[in-house]
Amino acid sequence: MSIIKWLEEWYESNCDGDWEHSSGINIENVDNPGWLIKFDIKYTLYEDVAFKDVTIDRAEHDWVRCRKREDVIHCSGGSRNLEELLLIIKKSIEDNKPDPVAEKEHNQAIIEGREIYGIKFKN
Repeated sequence: MSIIKWLEEWYESNCDGDWEHSSGINIENVDNPGWLIKFDIKYTLYEDVAFKDVTIDRAEHDWVRCRKREDVIHCSGGSRNLEELLLIIKKSIEDNKPDPVAEKEHNQAIIEGREIYGIKFKN
């Protein structure tokens, strides 16, 4: 699966009528030149996942910085590192996938419009 297809599916799986209005994924360019990704995982099953900071310096325009602060994964990198940044986020998410019972309960809460983990889901 391509990284773009994975990103689309992950985003869609977290859209519940509320989350996408106040949270989500931002990808923007910066003037280094390079990229900045803000991957908001608040109110998702991945909110409490561990995330190991990543620092890679290969060359002036080939670098990566990733860290999680509160409920947002921040990744920045050189102008040709966008795919690498997304792959780092994907690996962290997939390595910390919740157990199937928690995932099913979370998805059911969204469908039924009920509260779970202190979050009120609307249907």
